Amino acid sequence: MPTWYMEHRISILLFQSVIGVLPFGSYLAKRKNFAVRFIVGTLIGFFLIGLFVHTGLFDISSLRCGFMRVVASLVVFLFTIIVCYISFEENFYTALFVASSGYIAQDISGTVKTVFKLIPGISEMSTVLSGVILIDVIVYGLVYIVLFIMFRPYTRKRESIFHNKEKAVFSAGALIFCIGMARLSQDNYDRNNLAVGAEAIYQILCDFFILLLQFGVMERVELRNGVDTMKELMHQQYDQMKRSKESIELVNEKYHDLKGILDGYELELPKDQLRALKKKIEEYEEFVSTGNHILDVVIAEKKELCSRENIELTTLVNGAELSFMDDVDIYSLFGNAFNNAIHATKKLPEDERFIMLTVSSGGGTITIHIENSFDGNVVMENGIPKSLRDPRYHGFGMRSMERIVKKYDGTIAVKAEGKVFKLDIIML
Repeated sequence: MPTWYMEHRISILLFQSVIGVLPFGSYLAKRKNFAVRFIVGTLIGFFLIGLFVHTGLFDISSLRCGFMRVVASLVVFLFTIIVCYISFEENFYTALFVASSGYIAQDISGTVKTVFKLIPGISEMSTVLSGVILIDVIVYGLVYIVLFIMFRPYTRKRESIFHNKEKAVFSAGALIFCIGMARLSQDNYDRNNLAVGAEAIYQILCDFFILLLQFGVMERVELRNGVDTMKELMHQQYDQMKRSKESIELVNEKYHDLKGILDGYELELPKDQLRALKKKIEEYEEFVSTGNHILDVVIAEKKELCSRENIELTTLVNGAELSFMDDVDIYSLFGNAFNNAIHATKKLPEDERFIMLTVSSGGGTITIHIENSFDGNVVMENGIPKSLRDPRYHGFGMRSMERIVKKYDGTIAVKAEGKVFKLDIIML
C-alpha cells in the first residue's frame, strides 16, 4: 500500500463514508447551500483528523492495533453524523440513520476491495498510488450505485416518517458492534489469503444483513403508520356516514311533510302544478329506495356530486341483498368505489361522463359491478390503480375495499377496457 495513502487513511475513510451517505440520503430534504455545507463539513473533518495525527492523538503506525482502529473508525463515524446533520434539513435521528447507512456502505465497499486485491494483477496495482485510486473509484462507485438501486424503494418514500428514534438507535448500535468485531478480528496479520477472503465475505454478508435489518425496521414503522392512517380514515368515514344518514333521514322527513302539505292544497293549487310537485317528490323517494338504508345514503350523496359534475349515474341495485354486511362496511366500500369513479370520470368531456352501478344475486353469490368512463390512462402498482391525488393516502381507498371484501370471503378485480374502467366484486 503506498505510503501517502496510508498516512491519510483516516481522512480517506471519512471521504468514502460521507460519499456513501448519498445513496441513502438522496431523497432527504436538504438545507440551503447543501453542496457547500457538505463539502465544507467534510473539509473541516479532514482538518481535525489531520490535527489529531499531527498532535499525536492518532499515530498512523498504531492503526495496526485493533483497538486504535476501532477508535479511528468511531471518530470517522462521528464526523459523518455531523456532516449529515449540517447538510440535510432533518433531525438528529435521521442524520444518525443515514450516517450509519453510509458508513456501512463504505465498509462493504472496502471489504469488496479486499477480496479483489487477492486476485493476481489487482494486488500488484494496489502497490502504486494511481492503481489504488483507480481500484477505489471502480469498487466504491459500483457498490454505491448498486446500494442506491437496491434501497431506492425505501429511501424515496418521503411520505413515511423517516426520522424515527427506534431505527436510528438500532442502526448506530449495530454499526458500532460491527466496527468493533471487524476491526478487532484483523489483528492477526499471519492469515493466509483463504482466511482473509473468507473473513471478508463474512463481513460483507454481516454488513448487508445490518442494512436489511435497519431498513426493515423503517418498513415496520411505515406499516404501523399506514395502519394508523387507515384507522383514522375509517373513523372519518364512520363520522361522515352518521352525519349523512342523519341528513338523509331529515330530508326524507321534510319530503314526507311536504307531501302532506301538498295534499292540503289540492283545492287551491292547479292540478297540473300539484301533479308536477308530487312527481318530483316521488322521483326522489324512488331514487333513494334501494332496500338498504345505508346504500341509500351513499347513492344520495354521490348522486348530488354527479349532478354537479354533469355525470350520468345509472343504478340497478337490490340493496336488500347486502343485509349481511355491516353499515360502516357498506358505506366505506361503495363510497370509495364511487369516489374513484367520479374522480376519473370528471376529467372527460361532459357528453362522455357516466357511472353505472349494479348489485345482483344469483347462484348463492352477490355480484357488485361498477363501471365508469375515464381517459384511458391508468398506472397500476401492485394490482392497484395508482392515485396522484394525494401520495400520502395512495392506495388506502382500494386497500380498504379489499379488506372489506376479504372480510366477507369475496374477491375484487379491476380491469380497463379502452376508455371504460370496470370494478367487479363477488361475495359468497
